[in-house]
Amino acid sequence: MDLARDIILRYRSPGHVRFDVPEAICFPQTAARLVAELRRIEGIYRVDLSPRQRKLSVRFLEHICDFNALGKQLYRLIAAVDGKEQTSRTTEARPLSGGAGVRPLTPIRWIRGKWQEARETAMAMRVLARRAGVRERAQVLLNEETVIFVLNDVLALYLIKLHWPLMAQQWIRSPWVHRYEWMASGYLVYLFVRSRRTAA
Repeated sequence: MDLARDIILRYRSPGHVRFDVPEAICFPQTAARLVAELRRIEGIYRVDLSPRQRKLSVRFLEHICDFNALGKQLYRLIAAVDGKEQTSRTTEARPLSGGAGVRPLTPIRWIRGKWQEARETAMAMRVLARRAGVRERAQVLLNEETVIFVLNDVLALYLIKLHWPLMAQQWIRSPWVHRYEWMASGYLVYLFVRSRRTAA
C-alpha cells in the first residue's frame, strides 16, 4: 500500500504547506509518530495534524528546509509506515477522523494550542537568532525611530478603520454638525505629517 500517493497538496505559500493525508495516517500512534519525526527535521518549527479533517499543516523556514526537501522527507516518513500494523489496529480503535474518543474541552484545547504556538515561535526565533546576518538586520530595523514610526502607522490605520463608517455615513453628510470631529481629525493628520517631515 503506497500511502504517499494518497497525499494531496492543498495549499502552499512561502514557509507554509497543507496536505490532505490518507485515513491510515490518522491513527493516534501513527499520527503522533509522524508529527514527532517531522518536528525533528531542521527548519521545521510547527507541525499540526488534524485527524478528524485528515489535514496536515507544516510551517518551516525556507532558507533552511525548502519545499522540495520537505517533500522528500515527508515521502520518506510516509513510506516507512507499515500497512500491516495499521490493519491490525483497526480492531482496537478507529481513527479519530470518525469522531470516536474523548476530546478535551474546547477552552483547554485552545489554551494548549496557543501555548504550543508560543513555544514553537520562540524556537523559530532562537534558530534565526543564531545566524549573524539575521541578527545584524534585526538590530538595524529594531531601533527606536523605526518602532515609533510603525506604531504611529498602526495607530493611524486603526483610527481610520474605526471611524470610517461614521465619516462615510454622518460626517460627510453633516460637516457642520460634526465640525469638531473634522477639526480633531485634521489636527491628527497635521501631527502625523509633521512627525514625518521632522524625521526626514
